[in-house]
Amino acid sequence: MARAEAAAARMRSRPAWVDAVITQGVALVAAFLFAAVVGGIIIAAFGENPLQIYSTVWQFGTARTQDFARVLEIATALTFSALAVAVAFRAGMFNIGVEGQYIVGMMAASAAAVTLDGILPGFTLLLAVIIASVIGSMAWAAVPAILKVKTGAHEVVTTIMMNGIAISLVAWALLNPLKSPEGGLIDLRTDRFVEDALVPTVGGSLGVEETIPPSVHLSWLFVLALLACFLVWFLLFRTRLGYEVRAVGSSAGSAEAGGVSIGATQIKVFLISGALAGFVGLNHLLVEQGFFGSTYQAGLGFEGIAVAFLGRNSPIGIPLAAILLGMLRRGQDGVAITTDLPEEILVILEGVLILSVVIAYGIATRVLVRRRQRAERLLEEQPVREAA
Repeated sequence: MARAEAAAARMRSRPAWVDAVITQGVALVAAFLFAAVVGGIIIAAFGENPLQIYSTVWQFGTARTQDFARVLEIATALTFSALAVAVAFRAGMFNIGVEGQYIVGMMAASAAAVTLDGILPGFTLLLAVIIASVIGSMAWAAVPAILKVKTGAHEVVTTIMMNGIAISLVAWALLNPLKSPEGGLIDLRTDRFVEDALVPTVGGSLGVEETIPPSVHLSWLFVLALLACFLVWFLLFRTRLGYEVRAVGSSAGSAEAGGVSIGATQIKVFLISGALAGFVGLNHLLVEQGFFGSTYQAGLGFEGIAVAFLGRNSPIGIPLAAILLGMLRRGQDGVAITTDLPEEILVILEGVLILSVVIAYGIATRVLVRRRQRAERLLEEQPVREAA
């Protein structure tokens, strides 16, 4: 009993975040080990050596500077997408519409790049293009937000419907106002954007094209993604709006009783989420392609949900989770080249990893709560025992 009381006293003396970090760190390591074992069993069932496959994935993502730059390129869009999902989730809402929001954002950015060419000089054109993307995706996110607040329509249903409408809207735009008059094109697309409307690559800006060649489209948007992580953290944990967001997400009834406007907070959160979604497609649009076509990169909004879950909706965990998934995406090339495994095997491993992390964190949270409750109970009973 004395040992238990001493442990309880130590736990009370430590800040709560220390226990949380230790417990969740152990849970994360356990989740990775469990996912590695399960993945190894699946790989072995295909007749391949799991250690060799894991080594291949690691080598293809880290062997050269340009390989890791490719990983960061993939992580750029995933970070923005996951942040958009996580901000809404912090308020207890599921923004499944990031997919449609970033597609509309790319359409708005393309319209700005095409129509403002020759009107705005230099860097101001790029700034206008980025702002147009943000405004377009915010406007698309505002619709389900208003419907939820005014009519009670569930955001999952409305955002999924808005995704389908966004695809059709973009198809109409590429077929009509944004269609390039240039002949001989295989796919529908806009005119190519001028150089001033494009985001420079890191390799080109730093003069290290030999280390990071132009084929690797790592741009300064990755730095902006890291800045966005910091700004989201600051918003959630250092501002009044962030407190209201977390209060609504924890208990909407208690937050309303405390004077928080639920509807206003939900609309603000959805607009912020939409603004972040506006950056998701910019690396593909303004760095890799240089035009907007019918073969635009899709699925980033849904992949952001996986990254948000893997990163525990934390502005700190999300970029790490995005880099991890970027390595798995990069590793698909290595698996396809060096083995007979199907590329989808890494998608399966990704799913196993996400499930393992979610379950492990759930168990860790329960364990932490029980330990805290036990420590409180022991310390409350201690004066009674001493008096007896």
